[in-house]
Amino acid sequence: MHCIEAILTRRSIRRYRSEPLSDDVLTRILEAGLFAPSAVNLQPWYLVVVRSREQMNRLLQVMEQTAAGVEFSLRERFRRAPQVAEEALGFIRCLGGAPVCVLAFQHKPEYPKQETSIVQSVAAAIENMLLAAWSLGVGSCWLTAPLEAGVSEQLCQVFAPGHGKLVAMVTLGNPEGVQTAPKRKDARWTIL
Repeated sequence: MHCIEAILTRRSIRRYRSEPLSDDVLTRILEAGLFAPSAVNLQPWYLVVVRSREQMNRLLQVMEQTAAGVEFSLRERFRRAPQVAEEALGFIRCLGGAPVCVLAFQHKPEYPKQETSIVQSVAAAIENMLLAAWSLGVGSCWLTAPLEAGVSEQLCQVFAPGHGKLVAMVTLGNPEGVQTAPKRKDARWTIL
């Protein structure tokens, strides 16, 4: 799959088939993340791959708290479409049955650059992983709900103590269906 095709066809997947990802596919996705650009080449990411049943259960316990923490805002946001809020909460609670979840942290608590530069660098690694996954036929979804729910520090303590703040999570797995692209908003660029 060509890069532009991956960008234009990738969708956030929120339901996964139960089969595991191979070590080879997972390694290729992670390596793509490590080749992202970063501010002054700091490469400030630390990735924790959760895929054992025991560790996934630990993660899902925190995701229950996450769902509770974002429930009100989701119900408000989707007041006119309550089924969307229900689906989102269901996904947050069980991660869509994804066999793998990657937690992306800042590699250490302090850097000589502004935090926004560090977060952007980690975000670039996440986007690389999403596109690499899709090009390999693997679905993914980028989640920031733990940050919004105020449980990100708990995830840091459980999965990456001493490695800095959580930036986001990415679910990975074989998609159970793919949705159509949401409508793109107009007037989002200017050429001068």
